[in-house]
Amino acid sequence: MLAAGLGGVAQAKHKGSIMPVTESHAGAQMLARTMMVDSRQLINARFAALPPDSHPNAISTEPLAGFPRRGKAYAILTNGCARLADQHKSAGQPGCRDNGLEFRGVRDLTILRLQVRVPSNKNCLSFRFRFLSQEYPTYVNQQYNDGFIAEMDVSNWSSLPNSPTIVAPRDFAVGPAGQVIRVNNTGPAQLTAANAKGTTYGGATPILRASSPVTPGRHFLYLSIFDQGDRQYDSAAFIDNLTINHVTSCKSGLVHTK
Repeated sequence: MLAAGLGGVAQAKHKGSIMPVTESHAGAQMLARTMMVDSRQLINARFAALPPDSHPNAISTEPLAGFPRRGKAYAILTNGCARLADQHKSAGQPGCRDNGLEFRGVRDLTILRLQVRVPSNKNCLSFRFRFLSQEYPTYVNQQYNDGFIAEMDVSNWSSLPNSPTIVAPRDFAVGPAGQVIRVNNTGPAQLTAANAKGTTYGGATPILRASSPVTPGRHFLYLSIFDQGDRQYDSAAFIDNLTINHVTSCKSGLVHTK
């Protein structure tokens, strides 16, 4: 499947590499450790959902779209082929079909679940990310609406099939009006072609920081990315610099960051 997905694609020349992880517990652990500034705060990680084909998730040491934010590596979560992130496609060429069964009204769903330990003197979990998509700009404001969601402790988002509606009451990676990160974004998380320069994606958000207040003890972080309406084109989230710190005023939501 991967070889077929790369047909007709010209390899871009960059330093570093994109290394897909396995679908196992070990693969999830590797992704989580790559994201986290202090991996001692990680208890475990696993994939709560995963499409069966094309190796959708990877660790990258290749500088792309302003990543990594710290260190030498960052995580790539996709609903397609993570290896395609640095490829330049021919016009109109789709990404990978991952053959994921429909679940929660979407297809090709990846959910990475991290169990973390919040020390007694910490109160805020945050991470840096960019959402990128091949759906942009052709499918903006249509029924095809790939998205990215971050939730603490409980994952209960849902989608209506063949509709751009996404219901995510516990999502903290949202804009001021509560809008989910997706192709149809407007405002501070709107996609532009310039933000995706050097990648296979037609558009991307600015670099964003998502934050959530947390209490001391054990918590679950759920990171979800999916195809909504079809499985023809890929979207990705580049994720790095996941921290659990003490912040005087930790507010849930998104801000632009450097």
